[in-house]
Amino acid sequence: MRGLKKQLPVMLVALLMCLFAWQAEAQTDLAKFKEIIKKDSTLVVDLAAYDASVRRDILIVAQHPEVLSTLKETQQGSQNAFQGIIEDYDRDTQFGIYELSRYPDLIDELTIEGKLRKKEIQNVILSYPEDIHESAMEYGRKRYKALDAIAHLNHKTQKDFDDLISKYNSDFQSSIKRLIGTPEVLSTMADNLEFTRLAGSVYQQYPKEMDLKLEEWHNQIKAQKEKELADYQQKLKEDPEAYEEMLAAAEQFAAEESANKNISEPVTEQVEVVHINHYSYWYGYPYWYSAPYWRPYPWYYHTGFYYGPGGGVVFIGMPSYWYVGWHHHYYPNRYPHLSYHYYRHAHRHHHSYYNFNRTVNVNINNNSRIDRSNLAKIDNNRGNILPKQWPSQRPAVGTDRPVQGPSTRPSTRPKSRPSTQPATRPSTTPSTRPSNKQAPPVNYNNYRSNEHMRQNWSRPSTPATRPATRPTTRPTGGFRRR
Repeated sequence: MRGLKKQLPVMLVALLMCLFAWQAEAQTDLAKFKEIIKKDSTLVVDLAAYDASVRRDILIVAQHPEVLSTLKETQQGSQNAFQGIIEDYDRDTQFGIYELSRYPDLIDELTIEGKLRKKEIQNVILSYPEDIHESAMEYGRKRYKALDAIAHLNHKTQKDFDDLISKYNSDFQSSIKRLIGTPEVLSTMADNLEFTRLAGSVYQQYPKEMDLKLEEWHNQIKAQKEKELADYQQKLKEDPEAYEEMLAAAEQFAAEESANKNISEPVTEQVEVVHINHYSYWYGYPYWYSAPYWRPYPWYYHTGFYYGPGGGVVFIGMPSYWYVGWHHHYYPNRYPHLSYHYYRHAHRHHHSYYNFNRTVNVNINNNSRIDRSNLAKIDNNRGNILPKQWPSQRPAVGTDRPVQGPSTRPSTRPKSRPSTQPATRPSTTPSTRPSNKQAPPVNYNNYRSNEHMRQNWSRPSTPATRPATRPTTRPTGGFRRR
């Protein structure tokens, strides 16, 4: 007891020193976090744009950056293993297996009892969305060995993940399991580890203050986006030529990306919840895509509108970065009034939370294939906002490609029509019998409006046309990043 009394002051001094050191480190992290935000507010704005539940998951996981580092290493190993399984197949087969990887339960059902007969596969897929039926029927038997290997890889990866997080508390485990379902967010966190670490550290010190500030920013961002979208719609309505080109471009995009879907069909089905199966966090999206593309959304996600039951246009957001890139890569001069509308909108909204300025800068300002004299003529009758030296200094290079028919690749688009309600998202997972799998509701705002965080500041691409035989080298796919 006497020895303990002698040791107690020493222990208290050591404890106080540790406490002061922790406080000093905490203050240093706060200062660093403020400095990062001051230099570039992009990531914290992206964080604020998510709803409170997603922000909380991000900030809880951010308190343990060592887990993200391990996950990134595991992800790379899993991707290598997955690509090793499919590397000897042609591109069509690889694409089909990537699509099946979005449904790990389906892969289990296709392999757990050995190679199934065709009738058995037909029965299995009844519980799954129609967009995966074709791939399951095509490769369920033909590529059974590959699917069986992927099923084993799925279980190994899941076990490794469960073992990794088992030492952490239940809140952390719940949060990171939810973020595995948003691979675009988890990947961005791992790719910006210092920002992530600092955000987690500051949140650990000041949780209430940070929640309040992020909620304040969230509401400001939401209000500004609503105002910006309203202006985008109003200017379109005042520009009938741009409006008609918007409809024509969307029709062409849907024809190429959605198995020749007629986008102007009357909408009669109303659905309130959407669940789009993402590509696996562990294996990633198809390797030949030149930019992040975690979720194969339907065409109307990209165009930003769909047709209501009365034939009227219902806007749901700004055109996606992917869609504007498709337009100006393949058809840079086919829809000049629409291109001008995009440019004018960016000119009117220099600090867009939709990140539309970057979209315009990459696809219009710095696109040498655009005939700038066309835009200059339109500008003369609109607002005279284009730089005067534009047409003479940047002549158009190249031409539009011929109008394409529907893609030969398996469609990943839904057969059902979207909801008639602008505040909700249409279903992309119809099935031919009631499914026994409960799909969680997905907040449209979290996945549609935060494009620049999801894309890690990469240039989006359209999928490459796949050759019938396996290429000797892996092509980059789509159009290249600038």
